[in-house]
Amino acid sequence: MEKEFICYEFVNSQTGNVIAYLSLKAGLSKEDQHQQLEKKKASLAISNKIYIALIFWQEQGHGIRLP
Repeated sequence: MEKEFICYEFVNSQTGNVIAYLSLKAGLSKEDQHQQLEKKKASLAISNKIYIALIFWQEQGHGIRLP
């Protein structure tokens, strides 16, 4: 059974904290996924008043965390 959605988490690399989640339809093209992720990243940077380069995303449950 194929996944309907791909879940992402956005992490503040300065603190290592997850600051948001986003679910995207699995059927979206890689380009569309990237575009939606970048939009969310920019929105989070503005709303949290942090530098955009401090935010990264990864698939939820991936397990990579900064020390």
